[in-house]
Amino acid sequence: MIDVLAALAGGALVTWLIRRKVRQRAEDAERGDEIGVPCMVRHPAREGRWLRGRMLIGPAGMTWEPGSRAGAALSLPAGLRRVGLRVPTVREAITINGGSRIVECASPEGTVLIAVMPYELEHVLKALDAPRPE
Repeated sequence: MIDVLAALAGGALVTWLIRRKVRQRAEDAERGDEIGVPCMVRHPAREGRWLRGRMLIGPAGMTWEPGSRAGAALSLPAGLRRVGLRVPTVREAITINGGSRIVECASPEGTVLIAVMPYELEHVLKALDAPRPE
């Protein structure tokens, strides 16, 4: 019984912390500050490998900050534009969170996929759809 209560208390704490961070990011975005949205990216240069990191979204646009050495040499392609939005396939859900949403983007380098949780999706979509200076 104590184990169950400890697990419930731990789950409640994690949920509270996640919601707090999401709310803080939303407030920062409303003020126009740069925010870091956790996500995973599948870049054509890495041949189908999902890379952990964050999208830094701010007034200057959107940039990729890798979460590991594997994605350190990558950057988002110029001319990135959204072409679709979908849920992960069963095969993709093994590698990424099955509750996430995948934003399909076209670029001159090929298709770029961005996996982001639904409560952070709005930030990424706004950044992709915002007009960029050419």
